[in-house]
Amino acid sequence: DYVVELKIDGVSISLLYENGVFIQGATRGDGFKGDDVTINLKTIKSLPLKLNAKKGASMPKLFEARGEVYLPARVFLEINEAKEALGEEIFANPRNAAAGSLKLLDSSLVAKRHLDMWIYGVGFVKGSEFKTQFEALNFLKDSGFRINPNIKKCGSIEEVIKYCNAWQDKRHGLEYDIDGMVIKVDSFSYQKA
Repeated sequence: DYVVELKIDGVSISLLYENGVFIQGATRGDGFKGDDVTINLKTIKSLPLKLNAKKGASMPKLFEARGEVYLPARVFLEINEAKEALGEEIFANPRNAAAGSLKLLDSSLVAKRHLDMWIYGVGFVKGSEFKTQFEALNFLKDSGFRINPNIKKCGSIEEVIKYCNAWQDKRHGLEYDIDGMVIKVDSFSYQKA
């Protein structure tokens, strides 16, 4: 089985939770070290500060959620119109605007940018185990994260190709930019192998 997801064109982030409480957020950076943007991430309304524990299920002691922060297309246009009216240099694209916004020193300015995020996976987990990407996505959704609704579990590579091809024209109708599709083997043990 495969899980096919839209590849959001934004800023990759890592969110750390301890006993279901958000404690730190960082950009991916170079893959080893990123920028601590915890305070600015807290301005994003879709970021859960405390996770929902599903009835009868335990919350991992420590876990990392991974996602993408983006700037909605209409907000990007509004920001650039305001910058242009003030004679300021406009942003080249929504991704650059989102990245620049996360690095601002004044979180009240970040809040005015109306950033949003999609969460697409888990990294480090202590106190729980996920066997598949689809299981992890369902856990994230149940916990209160915003998961993209355009995720599809496919039983064959032919189904994957058909789903990817269906997005060729639909991608332009989204409120955010995508730069392709992500195809993941669903089984985490197969991914490791």
